[in-house]
Order: sequence, then C-alpha cells, then structure tokens
Amino acid sequence: MRPRLRIGRLLIGAGRLIQSFGIYIHRLGKSSQTMAVMVMKPDDLVELNREFYSGSKMVKFYCNKDLVNSGLNHDEKAILRMIPLKTGKLLLLGLGGGREAIYLSRKGFDVTGVDFVPEMINKTKKYAASHGVKIKGIVQEISNLDLALGSYDIIWLSSATYSSIPTKERRINILHKIKKILKNKGYFVCSFSFDKKFSAYSPIRELLKKAFTIISLGSFWYEKGDIIWRNSEFHHIFSSNEQLSSEFKSGGFEIIQVNIPDNPSDWSLALLRKRIPD
Repeated sequence: MRPRLRIGRLLIGAGRLIQSFGIYIHRLGKSSQTMAVMVMKPDDLVELNREFYSGSKMVKFYCNKDLVNSGLNHDEKAILRMIPLKTGKLLLLGLGGGREAIYLSRKGFDVTGVDFVPEMINKTKKYAASHGVKIKGIVQEISNLDLALGSYDIIWLSSATYSSIPTKERRINILHKIKKILKNKGYFVCSFSFDKKFSAYSPIRELLKKAFTIISLGSFWYEKGDIIWRNSEFHHIFSSNEQLSSEFKSGGFEIIQVNIPDNPSDWSLALLRKRIPD
C-alpha cells in the first residue's frame, strides 16, 4: 500500500472513531478526515476510491437487482429527453452494476461501460445478457481513458463520478479526453455533487490547511470542497455555478443545461455538447 494512503486511512479511521463518541466532538472527527484529504496525493485519492468500490459490500450494493432494475431516476430521464439522439454509440463512465447501462441499452443505444472494478463489469454483462441486451465492458480508470478518438455519440458520467476526480487540473484533462473521444457535436452528461454551503469558508482555516499541506508535504492541489465523503471515499463538492462553468468551458464544452436539486444529497446533472472551433 502507498505510504500516504496508509496514513490517510489511519486518519479516516481516527475521524470515524472520534465521530462515534458524540456530536460534541464531531468537528474534531471532521478535522481528522480533512487532514486525510490533504496528506494524500491525487493518485492516492484515486486508489482510495478504487479500493472502496472494489470491496464486496459496494459490489453487492451496486449489483443489487432492485437497484439495477430501477433504471434512470427522474432527473436523468429529463436530461436524456433533451438529447435529440435516440440511437447511437454511448459510453458510460462508471458502469457499476448496470443501472444506467441496461436502461439505456433497452432504449436503443449501443452501450459500452467503463469501470475500474472488474467484478462490476462481469456481473453487469451477465445480468444484461439475461435480459436480452448486450453491454460491452472495459476495465479502465477514467483518469487514464484510452479509447478511439471520435467514436461515441454520447458519453455519460454516472453517479456523481465527476466529483470523485481529485484536482481541477485532472478534471479538465479528463474533459479534454472525453471531448476527443466524442464525435463532432457529441453530447456529454456529467453527474456531480453540489452544495452551496461549501462556498462559505474561513480565511484563517484555509491558511491553516495550506500550512498543514506544506508541513506534511501533502496534496498541494487541495481545494475548498475536498472531503472524505461518507467516511470512506474522496469527493469534491462544487459550491458555485461559476466554478462548474469554468471547468466545462476549459474542457471544450458548450453548456446546454445544468440541473441542481434543492437537496444537496441528490446528484446534480449537466448536459454538455462538444464545442467545435469556428
């Protein structure tokens, strides 16, 4: 295991234990988990998430037949209706147990799913076949996508996966890769986490965080909104439309629609289109 990942896991565990003692020291537990984010480098955070989703508990959760059969939720269906294409090649990033993939395949799309957990892909392909649809699977980590250029009509990033990508620089690099993989004027559905409360911050607290990253030689890429979500995985919570728009436009996309629900625990969705230079 990576040394910094080990330290990060110890800090996460300590934070979880502290939080279990009661609300009065809940903030101390949160601080321990914030330190975990800052001490780990971006690749450590990606590995933290991969190990979390590779666990038997998460594989069982995402491959649960009731969840898979539920298909797209109301907001996802609304975004899908905004896309004029009703058939074509669709790349799903974050295949999971196949909730989106099987639904979209039944709608007539030729679906290929990418996931960094091989067991998820194998289970999804078998379950899809039992329902008369075929889904192709590719084992890759989305930061290192290696797919044919200009080969997909739609790319769909599932389950707030955009928020699981550490650092603005890495997210924009992935957007550029996605843009190249899309056909001209192709569509990109991006799912992420958004909560306005993260827009408020204490300058002193942020200064202390930066000082800690320097002392620990940790993640100098730390951003406001980086957290350990559900005491288990890295997540970046967006808190302003300006931040989102800046990233999407820097990645080469035109913004068609952004849906941010009132409940921060629900995923937000953006429909983007590949921008073609004049």
